[in-house]
Amino acid sequence: MHIILLRGLAREAAHWLHFPQQLQHTLGPRWNIHCIDFPGCGIHYQESPLDSIQQMTEYAQAQLAALQISEPIYVVGISMGGMIALNWAQQFPAQVAGVVLINSSAGDQPVYWRLKPRAWPAIIAALLLPARWREHLVLRHVSNNRPKFKTHLQQWLAIQTQHPVSRTTIISMLGAAARFRPQHNCAVRGLIIASAGDRFVNCNASKDLARRFNWPLELHPDAGHDLPLDAPDWLCQVLGAWLN
Repeated sequence: MHIILLRGLAREAAHWLHFPQQLQHTLGPRWNIHCIDFPGCGIHYQESPLDSIQQMTEYAQAQLAALQISEPIYVVGISMGGMIALNWAQQFPAQVAGVVLINSSAGDQPVYWRLKPRAWPAIIAALLLPARWREHLVLRHVSNNRPKFKTHLQQWLAIQTQHPVSRTTIISMLGAAARFRPQHNCAVRGLIIASAGDRFVNCNASKDLARRFNWPLELHPDAGHDLPLDAPDWLCQVLGAWLN
């Protein structure tokens, strides 16, 4: 059994930190976990970014083909990664056994759901400021785990130093996320996970997706937008219960 983990806008596989290992421990040896980086991020940071969710979906499919993974997969995506996961399930349902969307949204929802008004200045500043301050500002908005803030910031800065993300990549991915319009139905089994304490994306976006596709909703009471960062143990338990 294979699980594909997809990160959000301008993030890479390394931003999962220890979560893939934790999830592997929770699920057991019959599961295989894979992380995918998209052009402009991670190991592909020197490549030109893609400018649509559809292109990113097809890119992820090509990565799986290179790994010779052909059986139905489970796709878990956070934020923009959730958009790719949903598009994958809708466009190619025979390939996907199940899909999980974490703190995600869709382009046909109110803009103030997709990005809370208080987060707009941070996004604008992040595009203008040097990378160090950008990472600091973004982490402040997506994580509610204040005791570990300095530790997580140092980890994020190390990732940025190794695989720097350009403003061009950020802008391209922002445009792709803004233009994404999902289909009205999805034949694949799904789960919605959201954070009530999300200060970046309104959890109403997740609640709407759960109603729209008649999927169960799991809501964490106080974690931030980066749920795997703030509550990895809880998230592993929720995914483990649903997958098994």
